[in-house]
Amino acid sequence: MAFTFLHTGDWHIGKPFGSLPGEQAAKLRGARLDAIDRLAETARDGRAAHVLVAGDLFDRPSLADRDLRAPIEQMRAHPQLAWHIIPGNHDPATSGGAWERVRRGGLPGNVHLHLEHFPVEIAEGCWLLPAPLAAKSMSHDPTAWMDAAPTPAGALRIGLAHGSVQGFGSEHSASIEIAPERPRRAGLAYLALGDWHGTRQIGPRAWYAGTPEPDGFLDNAPGHALLVTLENVDAPPVVQRREIGTYRWLDRRLGTARTSDLATLEGEVEGLGARVRHVLLAVEVAGRVTLEQDRDIRGRLDRLDSRVFYLSRRLERMTLGFAADDIESLGTGPLRDIGRDLATIAADPGNPECATAERALRHLFDLTDAFGDETGRPA
Repeated sequence: MAFTFLHTGDWHIGKPFGSLPGEQAAKLRGARLDAIDRLAETARDGRAAHVLVAGDLFDRPSLADRDLRAPIEQMRAHPQLAWHIIPGNHDPATSGGAWERVRRGGLPGNVHLHLEHFPVEIAEGCWLLPAPLAAKSMSHDPTAWMDAAPTPAGALRIGLAHGSVQGFGSEHSASIEIAPERPRRAGLAYLALGDWHGTRQIGPRAWYAGTPEPDGFLDNAPGHALLVTLENVDAPPVVQRREIGTYRWLDRRLGTARTSDLATLEGEVEGLGARVRHVLLAVEVAGRVTLEQDRDIRGRLDRLDSRVFYLSRRLERMTLGFAADDIESLGTGPLRDIGRDLATIAADPGNPECATAERALRHLFDLTDAFGDETGRPA
């Protein structure tokens, strides 16, 4: 009676990625669609005929019709698979919402949209208990009905839900709360969850698959789907993590501004090989640095920027400390006097103009570098 299926969710098709430049954002949106083909390949390789999508297939209800149809057509292109979908809190089944518009255009025979809280037999002896959302938030547990849901004796019962398990939390506000003991109460062989964007086990019979394509600088194991095998109603589920994602989002925080820390990061990037072109890298540098170190760090970041897909520089906590030699290098004229005044202000963290003075002083050095022979500072 063994039954194998692929568990996924949180595709967020149409996610805007508004903080990124237009070209990079468009490529990330495309990667979310491409992930559907990799999910299909993973299911076939694992001998699974069913794919369970635990909500938030779409990022928001207001997507253009073309964006709504795109994932549907990609699922149609894999007719050997049955795709089982529930609406989540980003794409709830509301009047005039995304799913109503999709249904007007028609669904392929292999794409099953579950809009009712009612058991459905999806394979012999295997019953799906879907918990579709009809609102972005709700005051009750959408899986509560599963406890009394009727299925034949000895049936495999699989819950499909979207929300935050109580006591575990969510990356968003917990607008949909699910009881952690639901699998036991409802006699579920497995509870397939969506909402958390990383892979995470919640008890012996409940998992979050996470988003198949990473979408943020979060260290929560995104970019996977779960291949699940249920041997019988009593045996624990056999869950295998399968990598799906193309892009990697790396968040690196350097506790000091030593250039040796950046050398370590450069080595990590080098070790990624060809995958480096699909890396989004956020680098935070903290600590007090000299002018020479500041320039070295910024130069190294420039070189990293040319290698990775996208670089986010977080330098707000890196402060500039100017040595006497730095100021003296401005010459003997008024530029040195201005530099001394700015350095005094920049060195005082209690001065509200501290950050402004630091930027001005850095800009002053940049200008004298460019026009050193005209200012009296060595070119």
